[in-house]
Amino acid sequence: MLACRHCGAEFDPAQLPDDPAVQAGLVLARERYNDAGKVCANCLASRGRLAMMYDPSCHN
Repeated sequence: MLACRHCGAEFDPAQLPDDPAVQAGLVLARERYNDAGKVCANCLASRGRLAMMYDPSCHN
């Protein structure tokens, strides 16, 4: 178990849900923020949803 770097919640990086928002957040964690494995599913989902709604680079 690790502590999320944003909210501090404990999580298992190997047990992330197969939710589209979490998956989008995971792509951003790998490709843009370099913090994959350090962010919990809730924070990844928030990041993913915000990017899908507001980030123009996600709308190509």
